[in-house]
Amino acid sequence: MIQGLSLPLFVTSTTCLLLSFFFVLLYHRLISRHEESVKYYLIFSIAALVSGIFFGAFAVMLNSSDNLTYLSISNRITVVAAMFTAVLSLHFYLAFYQYEAPTSLKWCYGVCAAFSVATVIPSSLFLDNAFYSTSTYYTGLAFGPLFELWGIWILVLAVYGIFILFKVFLRQRKRQRQTQEHAQNDSDTSTVLLLLLANTIWMITGVCDMLTGVQVVDLPPLTWIGSFLVTSTIAWALVLHIDDLYEERRLLSDRLMYDHLTQAFSRSYLEIRLTEAVNLMLRGELKWLSVCVFDVDNFKTINDQYGHASGDALLTRITSIIKDNIRQSDCIARLGGDEFVILFTDTQDENHAPAIVERIRVHVANAQFGEGEAAYNASCSFGIVSVTPDQLTLNDLPNQMLSSADEALYSAKHKGKNAVGIATLSDLS
Repeated sequence: MIQGLSLPLFVTSTTCLLLSFFFVLLYHRLISRHEESVKYYLIFSIAALVSGIFFGAFAVMLNSSDNLTYLSISNRITVVAAMFTAVLSLHFYLAFYQYEAPTSLKWCYGVCAAFSVATVIPSSLFLDNAFYSTSTYYTGLAFGPLFELWGIWILVLAVYGIFILFKVFLRQRKRQRQTQEHAQNDSDTSTVLLLLLANTIWMITGVCDMLTGVQVVDLPPLTWIGSFLVTSTIAWALVLHIDDLYEERRLLSDRLMYDHLTQAFSRSYLEIRLTEAVNLMLRGELKWLSVCVFDVDNFKTINDQYGHASGDALLTRITSIIKDNIRQSDCIARLGGDEFVILFTDTQDENHAPAIVERIRVHVANAQFGEGEAAYNASCSFGIVSVTPDQLTLNDLPNQMLSSADEALYSAKHKGKNAVGIATLSDLS
């Protein structure tokens, strides 16, 4: 009959195995599709797998009863798995927090490998194939002095892991004071504190089980609680890390998509939108496609007279005026400096772009910029070109449209500025 104490172990074993499977798939996806350097995801998935084996073997050991074969196999697997769970957790902390440890991990793995070999071979010096009643709750194997040394080694690994986390916590706090980025760093230090607490509980429960094993105290198995707490906390830390990764990607995408000053679209995103618009026209979903290039008249003079901050404010305000006057299907992008592009798309037979551009020109010319004695007026010159589906046979249409709109802009400049120049359809042929 299965003992009640083993049921939580079977449940936690299954949970850890599922976590291992999930994070190894996540690791593969992040590596193959997103090219993220997330070696620690793989380390954790291995640690979760070993923890699952540890919990499962411990559960079998609790149910071994008087079957020496089951007891011997499960007890030895438990000893090896507990040891590698500790060293893999240590490895994870070093990799995840990019901490340069003074002690090489190779030595830790080497010592664990040596103890593993000793575990496999029945010996009165380490673990013998003989019953030893560790407590009223479960039975283990008779042990020798090397087993006590193994217990000290596990304790060393646990203390070393706590030491690393404590050093990481101090480093995070120092960075917090230096950068004053409270929101992000508070989250980082809270996660490290949670890991510190989980590892401390793990060490305490491990000591309790060791003392039970040598009959100093008589307690039910507790190590699995601390070990599962550490595994769950690391999993939570990685979930937060995934959230940070996608937030970084979103911010990067925004930087590539938007101009940081005016929040107009970037030139690269305009090229994407223009190509998409051409494809829509190829499918017969658009009747008109228009490109308008414009810049601020005498922008250098404004910058020189009122300062660059005022010039930046002017560009931002003009962008806002344009956004208020174009439709959702249209977009504005900044090419650089004071030069912008507006992309218009029409699904109806009538081309609305010239009328909208004229309305924008009037709004900008009538607006007042700056405040008080520093108030001034400004104007823009525009160049616009429009195409219909029958002109899609032109080579490199997007660049030709931008080039013709640019020529129309300079034509408006030569006419006295604060004007709209319109390129004819023949200009693109």
